[in-house]
Amino acid sequence: EPWYYGWGFNLPRGQALLDKWNQIPDSTDILVTHCPPLGFLDWVPKKMQRVGCMELLNTVQRRVQPKLHVFGHIHEGYGMMTDGTTHFVNASACTVNFQPMNPPIVFDLPNPRTT
Repeated sequence: EPWYYGWGFNLPRGQALLDKWNQIPDSTDILVTHCPPLGFLDWVPKKMQRVGCMELLNTVQRRVQPKLHVFGHIHEGYGMMTDGTTHFVNASACTVNFQPMNPPIVFDLPNPRTT
């Protein structure tokens, strides 16, 4: 994920981060990441800004196009939304105050056809 206050597994935005996202296979149906893509359940009111990852957004919408993308990290963004192709789920269990109060999100996907 993009650099965030020196937490683990952070990379600077740009090519280094894109190189990691490029390792996601094109055929991915369900994608699980720690951070959200830019513009999807990533609004931080205290900072008055979106903090999602642009490189991840481009990877998800332009190349991979999974059916489901699950992430957390931005506790304020808990919930679901879609862009018409991918369903985005911010499954943060904790509130912004780190209280484990958000209920689980249950999402059913249709079974793939076998023929």
